[in-house]
Amino acid sequence: MSNVTDVLNDIDNNVAYYNPSEDTSGKKYATIEEGSYEATVSKLTIKKDIVVRNQYLSDIFEATYKLDDERYPDLKGREVKSKGYFRFKTPDKKKYPKLEDNQGNNKGYMIFAEACGFEMQKDDQGRYLLPMVMESDIAGNPVTIKVVHDKWTDQSGDERITPTAINVFKSNRKVDKPVTEDELPF
Repeated sequence: MSNVTDVLNDIDNNVAYYNPSEDTSGKKYATIEEGSYEATVSKLTIKKDIVVRNQYLSDIFEATYKLDDERYPDLKGREVKSKGYFRFKTPDKKKYPKLEDNQGNNKGYMIFAEACGFEMQKDDQGRYLLPMVMESDIAGNPVTIKVVHDKWTDQSGDERITPTAINVFKSNRKVDKPVTEDELPF
């Protein structure tokens, strides 16, 4: 049980202030400027069966890229998210009777998959069969990303900038990936 002295000491030691002149929010990191950066895939979020414009069915792949610490030491540990790569798929007419096929708009997803190390094969009709990319397939793969500033306004009316990867390309770099337990021979 606390005594009166302990309670009074807690009150005295429990003082907190907000000092606007010392606010570091938004200034904590060096700005990621627009341009091309060497990076590795660090995360992949997949949103499945998204109806786009009430017309098409798509899975949306949102990649997160970690910038190369050695090449950009002032940006050490920084990551950039992509806008999302759409993988339009043929809708099941029983489940989605009003949706259409949209194979012609899968080029961005195909470029993303190729940049992450997948090789596309043409079928006898000249189409490319697109793989279902999973995070485990691409995590740690080196890529080159093009970053732009996505400008938006917050609830306070202040303009904010978010660096966003809009393009991804295959990198010439080689990155040593850690060996997983599944790859061990014993």
